[in-house]
Amino acid sequence: MKAILAFAFAAVTLTACNEGTTTETTSTDTAVLMSNDAAQSTVSTTTTTHTPTEGDVAYNSGRVQVYRSNTWADANDDVRFDNGVVVYRDGRAMRDGTEVELEDGYVVDRDGNVWDRTGNAVSDAWDVTKHGVKKAGKAVGNAAQKVGEKAKDAVD
Repeated sequence: MKAILAFAFAAVTLTACNEGTTTETTSTDTAVLMSNDAAQSTVSTTTTTHTPTEGDVAYNSGRVQVYRSNTWADANDDVRFDNGVVVYRDGRAMRDGTEVELEDGYVVDRDGNVWDRTGNAVSDAWDVTKHGVKKAGKAVGNAAQKVGEKAKDAVD
C-alpha cells in the first residue's frame, strides 16, 4: 500500500511540474476484488485538458475573443482558421458544413477542437445529433410552458 501511495505522489509531483499547452494525466485506481484468490485489478483513465495558446478563439459573455500575446482580445470580425473552421461573432462555429452554437466560456483551438470553460475537451462538439436533440428539448420545454400559461389563463 505504501508503494502505491509513493507512486501516486511521484506521478502527481511530476505532472504538476510539466508545462505544456495540452497535458495528459493518467490516474490509476486499484481495487481489490473479493474472491477466493483475492485478485487485484487496475483501472486507468486518461484526461486531456487545454491551456489557451496563440490564436485560440473563445466565446465569453456574448463576445468572440482571440488569444494573442497571453491575453484575450475581442475579435473585430469572424475568425477563420486554415483548416476551414469559422467562428462567427455571434457565437456560432462551423466546420465541414456542421454548425454549432458555442456555450459561454467554450474555446475553439486552431485545430478545430472544442474545449469547455474548465479546459476539458468536448468530444462530441461537432455531433449534429447532439445539437438537434438539444434544440428539440428546448422547443418541447417552450411548448409546455405555453400550454401551462394557456391552462392558467383558462382557469382564471
